Amino acid sequence: MKSTNQIFIDANIFTYLLTDHPVYGRSCFELMEKVELGDTTGFISPLVIDEVAYILMIQKARTITGKMEIKNAKRVLAKIWNECLEPVNEFYRYLDQLISMGNLIVLNLDYSISRISLECAREYNLFPRDALHAACCKAYGIKKMATNDGDFLRVEFLEILRPG
Repeated sequence: MKSTNQIFIDANIFTYLLTDHPVYGRSCFELMEKVELGDTTGFISPLVIDEVAYILMIQKARTITGKMEIKNAKRVLAKIWNECLEPVNEFYRYLDQLISMGNLIVLNLDYSISRISLECAREYNLFPRDALHAACCKAYGIKKMATNDGDFLRVEFLEILRPG
């Protein structure tokens, strides 16, 4: 039986989990364990995947090269592209596993959701990407979001579950 506990999972949850964040990593692991076991159904959008992939690539590049400024990211990444894609490949394998079990659902984005996001941006003072996340939740009837982004605390229709 599918879980009735449904939660939208923001990119920072995956990032904390996959980078073993010293403060938030453990609680993100515990949340994702509930998704893995089917106790919770997780939801994401392609934008979450995009955010996590970008962050993982930048972090890997920083690990390989030392400190790197974002303005130099494209030039640096071009030289170590395949190495920087390794953590992204791991992330996709993890997503594939969760999706194949039916415990993680990637929500479709369309123009109607982008229209809802404009309403969310206005009403809750959210930047476009966060407004799209909130709009996904509103459009799909998801009431909970796991995130460490305090901006979502302004979204009255969401219950925010913060790591830590």
